Amino acid sequence: MDTPDTLLDTPSDLATADARPALPQPTLARWQPLRLGLVELFHYDSEEFWFRDGHLLLRGNNGTGKSKVLSLTLPFLFDAQLKPSRIEPDGDAGKKMAWNLLLGKIDRRIGYAWIEFGRIADDGEPDYLTLGCGLSAAAARAQVDAWYFVLERRRIGEDLWLTSPARTVLTRERLKEALHEHGQVFDTAAAYRRAVDERLFQLGAVRYAALMDTLVQLRQPQLSKKPDEGNLSDALTEALPPLSAELLTDVADALNQLEEYRRELQDYEALAKAVGQFNQRYQG
Repeated sequence: MDTPDTLLDTPSDLATADARPALPQPTLARWQPLRLGLVELFHYDSEEFWFRDGHLLLRGNNGTGKSKVLSLTLPFLFDAQLKPSRIEPDGDAGKKMAWNLLLGKIDRRIGYAWIEFGRIADDGEPDYLTLGCGLSAAAARAQVDAWYFVLERRRIGEDLWLTSPARTVLTRERLKEALHEHGQVFDTAAAYRRAVDERLFQLGAVRYAALMDTLVQLRQPQLSKKPDEGNLSDALTEALPPLSAELLTDVADALNQLEEYRRELQDYEALAKAVGQFNQRYQG
């Protein structure tokens, strides 16, 4: 479903708006995905995919872009890392993010990926949160510029558009102006991940990083092609963060203390046995 590209100012625009289906609404008190979208990425100009009850089914022939939709949205919009090993399900290092913009034939392009969540707030009103990433690439340089944004209580396609009335994709500066006080643009992935964690998960940096690693591991295509308990266990194990030296030291100290307690318990049991034998002889 295409997103609108102009503000609704004329009666004809309003009639067109009435003809569009109503945007999906949240039904639960917890966050659920409602929509995700791509603007000027891959072969998409402006496309939306709607969830139903938190579920999304993508169906089509090979090569129609199903995997590309997911690789450009989830878990990328949580993880915010541009490395192919984090974005592409097969981890192919040759699949650079720049190609998703330029397709090997475009000189310069700006695009966006976004996902919208919704919930019923404590006052009974719907609440919305949109996470997004803007990307810019040029054929003259290999580096892809990325910026990230969080939109609160407003909706793309209703209160905010990522393209101008002339169908020009918003730059980073124009996006900042469009968000006003309803959102924030982040220039670094680290600051964006902190904001996402605060609003959706409240896990902390270490646990949030572990969650992202788990999602990346579970997204590997071989896990679904040939389900195997061993491979799944290995994937989950690899996603676990390494234990810190301080924690290992605390565990080692605790184990040593347990060994000391075990020896003391053996001494007390031997003493209790000796006292019992003495008591029997004394009574005799």
